[in-house]
Amino acid sequence: MKRWLREHASQLFRFTRRHRAGLMISATVCVLSLSLYAALYMIPQPPPAIHFLNTFELRTLDMRFQLRGPRDPGPTVVIVAIDQKSQDVLGRWPFPRSHFAAMVDILREAGARVITFDANFPQPDQNSALRALQELSRRYDAAVEKGGRNRALEVHLKKLMDDADNDKKFSEALSRYENVVLGYFFLPQEEAVAQNLELVNEFVNILSFQAYPQIVNPQFARLFEGRKYESVSPNLPELANYAKNFGYYNVIPDPDGVVRREPAIIRFRDSFYPSLDVAAYLAYTNLSLDEVRVFFNPNGLERIDVGSLSIPTDPEGFVQIDFHGRAGTFPTYSLADVVQRKIPPENFRDRLVLVGPTATGIADMAVTPFQTEAFPGVEVHANFINNLLKGQFIRRGLRENLIDLGFLLLFSLAAGLLLSVVPPVRATAILIISLGLFLWLTFHLFATERIWIAAFLPTATLTVNYAGIVSYRFFFEEREKKRVQGAFQQYVAPSVIHRLLERPELLRLGGEEQELTAMFSDIRNFTGISESMSPRDLVELLNEHLTEMTEVVFQYWGTLDKYIGDSIMAFWGAPYPQPDHAERACKAGLAMLKRLEILQDRWQAAGKPKLDIGIGINTGPMLVGNMGSQRRFNFTIMGDNVNLASRLEALNKTYGTRLIISETTYQALRDNMLVRELDLIRVKGKMRPVTIYELLGPFEETQGIRPMIDRFHAAMEAYRSARWETAIGMFGELLRDYPDDGPTRIFIQRCWDLIEEPPEGEWDGVFVMKTK
Repeated sequence: MKRWLREHASQLFRFTRRHRAGLMISATVCVLSLSLYAALYMIPQPPPAIHFLNTFELRTLDMRFQLRGPRDPGPTVVIVAIDQKSQDVLGRWPFPRSHFAAMVDILREAGARVITFDANFPQPDQNSALRALQELSRRYDAAVEKGGRNRALEVHLKKLMDDADNDKKFSEALSRYENVVLGYFFLPQEEAVAQNLELVNEFVNILSFQAYPQIVNPQFARLFEGRKYESVSPNLPELANYAKNFGYYNVIPDPDGVVRREPAIIRFRDSFYPSLDVAAYLAYTNLSLDEVRVFFNPNGLERIDVGSLSIPTDPEGFVQIDFHGRAGTFPTYSLADVVQRKIPPENFRDRLVLVGPTATGIADMAVTPFQTEAFPGVEVHANFINNLLKGQFIRRGLRENLIDLGFLLLFSLAAGLLLSVVPPVRATAILIISLGLFLWLTFHLFATERIWIAAFLPTATLTVNYAGIVSYRFFFEEREKKRVQGAFQQYVAPSVIHRLLERPELLRLGGEEQELTAMFSDIRNFTGISESMSPRDLVELLNEHLTEMTEVVFQYWGTLDKYIGDSIMAFWGAPYPQPDHAERACKAGLAMLKRLEILQDRWQAAGKPKLDIGIGINTGPMLVGNMGSQRRFNFTIMGDNVNLASRLEALNKTYGTRLIISETTYQALRDNMLVRELDLIRVKGKMRPVTIYELLGPFEETQGIRPMIDRFHAAMEAYRSARWETAIGMFGELLRDYPDDGPTRIFIQRCWDLIEEPPEGEWDGVFVMKTK
């Protein structure tokens, strides 16, 4: 377990060190994006310097609305519009309130469930006839003091005044209908300097009974971050007395001027009041204010529960509006047509009727996600009321914040890890695919579940992360790649260079001990051959031989250390780690011998001398690395095991073989290759004997010579047990069947030598080499 942990910890350390630049970039992006997110969404007032980032996010919300398209709001909410037609038919706005009285009576008769006014009536109706009659009444009263009364004239005058009093007609119509909601408007204190304070205070006394009565955890109400006002645009008391509910109709746009949300609660003189939409919902569902609970927690406003409906507010009391479409999405009828009874009564039966201005010049026009101009404020309220009735809201709360944070971590740390590993082309593909899937997910969640997760900041995080990491890799890693290619293109195969480009840290100056496999190859009798050829022909022949042999080394992912005259020195296992380095080296050695046979046939046909080689391979700990100075160095290997590989190559001359390997190399491939155990030798300068083997080839390719190898090993048993006469007989029979076998001839001669001059002491079967 400890070894497993150490290995994985080491791998993690190497990985982190190799990709530290990319990881540092992604960590920086992560910290920056999380800081921006906290500043934008988790503190009450974001700094103005970064507030523009929220504008980009809001624009993505608008795009989601537009891509989703309009949706049918249903028939429940209808609008009676104070439109241009109403002004043309009923007179210039503000027209006589007798028309509102007639409308209320007509809607009552039609069976409308609630009538909600997106307007207030702070001043008496401007009626010149009523003013003239009131002036006449005052003059009559003054005249009566000097003479007698005229009862008939008084009755007639009162009747004329009643007929001209539109506010009275309106109040009487309201008194005949129990479900009227009147709107009012909160004002900043600086806009209320010219108000009639007596009228305002009278209305406030009535309004005080409309405040939210149930505040849960009131001790935290002081943390409320929403709008606070100290004055109000009232309704006339004679009208307000007959309203069931009141609600403010303030529409507050976002900083970019677009209306996307509405305050469901506003603080006024230390009390909390419902909006026109909440008041209309209460009237329509026949709920009382006592069934509304406003929840506060240590972070401020949490939510508003209206009966079984939970309204998801933000700390400022705003609720995102799920807009259904452009202006005109809701059923809309002109006030003039209603008053003139041109609309079938069934169009209003059991409906929530919202009355408000839509005509240019008198209506509060808004900008919404669906429409950049001329969207009436009354239809903003219609959308939110419909959201309340259906219980469908755009969700933007703690759950969505956690999803946002998850994507920020994914697109900074996790994506940075991936982008640091893959090639730039794949990184670009990952960027495009990831952004596509993420943006599709943000739209899908919005369109199907009304879940609003942040799109801009996660998208910017991934894009900046990609740009930073890929730019670094392009400008800095390319330079490193050129250095690697320049240092190794002459020594290793292109495939190994590709792996080194992925791990350039392997090329630091200095050496470290690793278990590797070294190979030496040398041409036999090269001195004699060179004496029989011209220098030019000799160089041409040698270059052809070295080229072909080097290609074989590269084919098996070997590293060319150097050429030593006519010799080749190569090794496996570095600079790129190869767990099977011993097997690769041995396969390369066998392939070199096969390639040499082809060359020999070519040289013989061309009348050139035939070259032959000997190969020595040894596996063991070696010092490997860039050896030299900072200005010039070679990637090479050193150590006793390197020297042993060189000695094994030289032993081919002694034993008449072509490829000798050591005991450690044999142990790495014993299950795949056929070998002949040649001898147990003690090299000069070393006390420990070494078993050496002749490598013959893979099992499946050497079945035909296995009987010969078995006979040779039997003769070797006799040799090592000091039964030299018996060994001579066995080797002799073997030589008759295989007259070209060099090791057999060598051991016959060695047995004769041991018979003539027996060794001193106990015979251990070890042959001591006299030379290096």
